[in-house]
Amino acid sequence: MLLGLGIVLGFASIGFLCWLLFLCAVYAAPLFVATMVCTLLYDHDVLSGAHAILTGIAAGVMVLASGQAILAFSRDPALRTLVSFLLALPAALAGFGMTLGFCGMGAMSTIPAYLFATFGALCVGGAAWTRLCAIQPA
Repeated sequence: MLLGLGIVLGFASIGFLCWLLFLCAVYAAPLFVATMVCTLLYDHDVLSGAHAILTGIAAGVMVLASGQAILAFSRDPALRTLVSFLLALPAALAGFGMTLGFCGMGAMSTIPAYLFATFGALCVGGAAWTRLCAIQPA
């Protein structure tokens, strides 16, 4: 009884995490930029901890706002495609890492795990790119 409940809850939790990844994949680029700015400023002793965190948050908000502004107001398809691709690339990397982590939970060999991780990256990056391309210009 408990073994069956554990299996069902395990599948449900993996499904929930995949749903959450697809839902939040659009925000991977601002989070990536915020994390990198915060880490670089703190590691190189440029700013203290709190100031580095606030600067990283400001950088992430600027990336999010500028990306959404370009997608909302630009009518140039090449620029919209480039911005959508640049914002979806970190989502694809997050999808690769998450799928590779799920494959590592089982006893899967290296080559199939990386093939599944590549497929996961394509799915998550494609979903983020599709959501970003759906933003209609004003």
